[in-house]
Amino acid sequence: MIPLKNIPIKKALATTVVGAFFLFFWINGPLQFTEVLAHLDQEETPYSTPKIIGEVHGIKSFGEIGEVETHGDGWQLLHKNHKKEANLGTGIISFEQEALIFSEEHAEVLENHVSQLLKGKLAITHHTNEALLYLHIKSENEIYYYLESAPIIKHIKGYAGPINVGILLNQKGEIEQIQHVSSKETESYLTKIQKAGFYHAFIGLPIEDYHAIDAVSGATLTTVSIAQTTTEITQLLGNDFTETLHNDLLVSSFEVEALNTFTWIIHILLIAVLFTYGIQKKYKKSKRDIRILSMVSVLYIGFFMNSSFTYVSFIHPFLGTALSPLIAFYALFSLLGAVWGHNIYCSYVCPFGHAQRLALQLSNKRFTSKFFLSNKVVSHIRNAITLLLIIGILLGIRSWGNFELFPDLFGMAFNSLWFGISLVILLINFRYPFIWCRIACPTGAVLDGISTVCKK
Repeated sequence: MIPLKNIPIKKALATTVVGAFFLFFWINGPLQFTEVLAHLDQEETPYSTPKIIGEVHGIKSFGEIGEVETHGDGWQLLHKNHKKEANLGTGIISFEQEALIFSEEHAEVLENHVSQLLKGKLAITHHTNEALLYLHIKSENEIYYYLESAPIIKHIKGYAGPINVGILLNQKGEIEQIQHVSSKETESYLTKIQKAGFYHAFIGLPIEDYHAIDAVSGATLTTVSIAQTTTEITQLLGNDFTETLHNDLLVSSFEVEALNTFTWIIHILLIAVLFTYGIQKKYKKSKRDIRILSMVSVLYIGFFMNSSFTYVSFIHPFLGTALSPLIAFYALFSLLGAVWGHNIYCSYVCPFGHAQRLALQLSNKRFTSKFFLSNKVVSHIRNAITLLLIIGILLGIRSWGNFELFPDLFGMAFNSLWFGISLVILLINFRYPFIWCRIACPTGAVLDGISTVCKK
């Protein structure tokens, strides 16, 4: 046991901060930023009460009667001063220029999407309530409802932000189909979700009461977000569905939750073993052991799990995105490995780092060469890339979080640009070893920075 007087103050302090950070978000979840539109409480007056002022192609327009414009909580109601305003559709406009306006163009987009789910001749009418636009569809002798979460649901986020989910309901009050319409999620993870049959788990679920389905390991954030989005957008349809077809359905009680299976415990235990091996100093780390470690990391964490861990995991709680238990503990181990070791994650755990190491063992060492830029310049380039990415993500460019080679390479997404880049990096690695880790990996930059600070 290490005597207390020999424990470095900086490392002890960093461990306390990391532990407090982990426990806070583990108990309370991510920081939630209030969506004004979703929680708008406004006092009505005879002048501010919204009224139907017109209907264009089946889409109702709401506004005020008269010239009075009501301001409150940063929002204003549409008001009818000109006839052409009836063509705007239904919506509320914010001072920040974000609008929920359901236009004819939006309805046409929904029609195109539903035509991918239902074949044959469809009789479609457009309807709106105070929350959303939806389609009423007659297909032969069947009746369906179709609705999408965009642009309504913005506060539920996957790995790279909100996910637009399309939901098709049948006249029995069940989910007929759901589909991923659009998002900024990593393509290889979306493919993994589809191959796992995740969307089929929704088929036939009555839109009342609670339902639990399995999340997809390795794509937990995305699948949990899809389930939560499905719940909320279906509840927003609410009375429009029950009054038309099923008066006895309690849509307000509907919830579908994607739960982690206990396989994540097995995954994290193996990852913990790799971190423990890396940080311990009692047993010598032989070349043979490192080779075995590399193969385990590449085959199990890379190809089998394909659960990407990156610097984005550290900032997800500040973006309103929850961490899965697997990624939460993964992040904790990585941070502690940077505090107490010399970036244990990059040295002993990262599958792409090990893939480069194994590739070098197959190469002709006489072909390797010193990189033409100095280590200092290379470090500055990597730090600049990392800083730019973090600032961009915090400013809302969530797709920048997909700046990584891990998922597409080990997910074998052959048509992906990142898959091609990862192969090129592996080839360059024969000439300039660990080139990605040294010049472009933001995760390595963050962990190396923590390690350096704790050593000083």
